Parts: sequence; structure tokens; C-alpha cells
Amino acid sequence: MDFIQQIEDLKQKNKDLQMKSIVMHGVPYDVIGFESLVDFSATWEVIETVVRNEDNKSREEKGLNSQNTPWKKIEFSKQIQALYEGKVVIWNRADEVSLIVDPVSQPLYRNIEVPVNESIIYGAKDAFTENSQQNIGLMRSKYQSKDVEVSTTQHGKRNRRFSFLVLKGTTDEKMVEMIKKKIEDYPNEIKQVKDVNVAFGFSKFSLITRISSIELPESAMEYIEQGKVVFFMDGYPFALVLFNTVFDVFKQPSDSNYLSAFVYSLYILRIIGIMIAILLPGLYVALITINPEMLKVQLALSITESRQFVPYPAFVEIIIMLLLIELITEAAVRLPLSISNTIGIVGGIILGQAIVEASLVSGVLIIIIAATTIANGIVVNFENGITLRLMKYIIVLFSAMFGILGHVIGLLILCSYIARITSFDVPYVRWKKEGIQSESQ
Repeated sequence: MDFIQQIEDLKQKNKDLQMKSIVMHGVPYDVIGFESLVDFSATWEVIETVVRNEDNKSREEKGLNSQNTPWKKIEFSKQIQALYEGKVVIWNRADEVSLIVDPVSQPLYRNIEVPVNESIIYGAKDAFTENSQQNIGLMRSKYQSKDVEVSTTQHGKRNRRFSFLVLKGTTDEKMVEMIKKKIEDYPNEIKQVKDVNVAFGFSKFSLITRISSIELPESAMEYIEQGKVVFFMDGYPFALVLFNTVFDVFKQPSDSNYLSAFVYSLYILRIIGIMIAILLPGLYVALITINPEMLKVQLALSITESRQFVPYPAFVEIIIMLLLIELITEAAVRLPLSISNTIGIVGGIILGQAIVEASLVSGVLIIIIAATTIANGIVVNFENGITLRLMKYIIVLFSAMFGILGHVIGLLILCSYIARITSFDVPYVRWKKEGIQSESQ
């Protein structure tokens, strides 16, 4: 089957595939491309210029079989792959050779905008988009050095491209090659970040995220300088950072813009926030249900008075409130911005006040839940916040069963679990800020 017939068959299944003809020097050429990917009106003049120049070069070189000519016989499958990548194939009917050119693409991606999911006070206000090439350009603009190297690989039927950024002399290039090989060898389609975790051999049910997502180019550049692997997945508007460490939970790259006294004060504040988010709900349950003797008499009497009309145990009471806060949080995230603020006010003020007045929960618990919710938002990265939200339920469960002893046991179990987590032999509990290579030196 000749080339034109194969293209005609392909057009029957892809109505956005266009084939247009031009004639130069008496030679017919066919220009083929997807109009959904190619702006033909802006590309047409470029194509005519390219064909004219390449045709003249070929004539000067006396034949299309010269090694220097870009016109050559290309496998049909490779030409189709070029079309799906947004390129244009120019087919020379007379000599049955092809030329693949980069056209003017359709504007498929949004412009660079301010970050939405990460608040930045002192630092650049640009954020990553869905176009990995644009994201790499943002990174290069932050680090204008020959030491920044980019490698790519593709995977699956979607031919999803993964682009890896390496800082020469800092990032372990063997680890990058290992990661690329795991992506290439993964038998299933990689559709989401969860699939990337599975391809790397990480458990889908892990409480700790091994790969963090960031939308700030400045932060991604600092992670590369620390020896971490930063890569982009086409269609995903965040940079993926491997490996995550416990230090990243309360340390944000943009913190380095502050004076040292401010930075360490923020670290201490975030550590306190993490402790409140994980430990406070469980501590309330342990002291109310099993170990009330550890409270001061005045405080115990005050809590007892606020709970005297509550019809169920403290464990049920706190689970109801925690789940209610989770529902409000998810609703505020999913709903349009014009409604989410209203949902927060209704849930946080009106509903909370109504629950206390109805004697369904105690007033002290409302304070506990409010403090926990606020403290949960102080950590760096949204995934780390979800981790804390899940961990507090484990502490609450052990506290309800064994009191203060269970509270301590739950905390020890979590610490043991965190201590055994590794990412490509790099421990999660790792406080060094240097590159991976320093581990083996």
C-alpha cells in the first residue's frame, strides 16, 4: 500500500487529519498534519519557504540520495508518530521521500500564571503549566548554567513524555537512569502520579508520599541543588520531586529569603503545629475517657460541665467532629471559589455554634478541633497535610483503647513506620541537605 493510500485510510478514522497539496518547480508535494495540533494558516508560509530551500539544496547536491539532504525515506510508523507529536510531514510524490518540520502549533496550553496552590510571600510569582517544554524553559531561566541537563523518555500508548532535569555534579545520574528505566519497563499505562509511584515500586497504601508535587520553579531549582530528582510529566502542571524527606514537611525553599532568626522561628512554629495536628485530638480522648486523673481539678470540672449533656463517649464525639471537618475541607476545595468561602463560614461558625448549643459536642472539643485544623495547614506541601490528617486517626484510636499509654504506643508505631521508609535506598528520615552522592562518599 502506497503512502498516500495509507494517509487516506488514516483520515477516515481521524477527521482532524488534513492533507494539502502544493506544487513547486513542477514537483507535487503533500503537506500532512493534524489541524487540532497545527495552525495551518500561520504555518503555510513557513512550509513553502522550507520546501523551496530544501528543494534548492537537493538540486545543488545533484540528487536526493546525498547524505546531507534532509529529504529521505522514513518508515510510515515514524511519520505517523511525528504527526501525533504535532509535527508536519511533507511528502515528495516524485521521489517518494519525506521531510518532517516543526510547524506553528495551536495554542493548547494556558499562559504562565501566578501560583494557585502554593502561597509565596517573598519569591518569584510564576508557576508551572501543563506544557513540559514551557516548564523546562522556566527552570532554565532560573538557573542559567551549562550544568543543567535535560533528558527525556516516553511511555505507553499515549506516548506520554517524561522530562528529567539534572544538575551536573550534584544529582546522581545513575539514579536518574534507574528511574527512567522503571518508567520505560512499567507494563501498564501511566495516567496519574499514583501510577508513577507504582512504577517506582512504592506502595499505593503508603501514608507517606515519596514523590511531592510543586508548582514553583524557584523551589524546584533548589531541590535540584540538594541532589533531588526533578521531572515533569506532560499534561501535569506540577514538577515531581523525588525523593521526599522528613525535613521537607516543615522546610520551604522560599524560606531562605528571610533572615536566619525568622527562618528558625518558622521551623519551630511548624514543628509545634505538626505536633498539635497529630497529638492533640488523641490526647483529648485519652484524658477524657481513661486518664482524667492527669488533669487539674479545675480543668477536669470545666470539661465535665461542658460534656454533661453530650449523649455519647468522647471517642464517638471527636470522630464525628473530625469527619465533619474533613467534609467541610473537601467541599471548600472542590466547590467553585465563589461558594467555597461561604461553605467555610457556614461549616466553621454557624454549624459549630449550633452543634454546641444542641449539646451534641462539648465546647472544649470545638477548640480542640479548631486548633487541629489550623495546625494541619501550617505544614509545607498539600500531600504532607493529608498525611497528618490520616495519622491523627491512628493516635485517636490507640488513645481511646489504652489512654495515655495507647497515645504513646500509637506515636511510637508511627515513628517506627516513618523511620523504615526509603526511596531508592535514600531514607525518609534524612536531615542532610546535600546531594545524594554525599551519602556514598
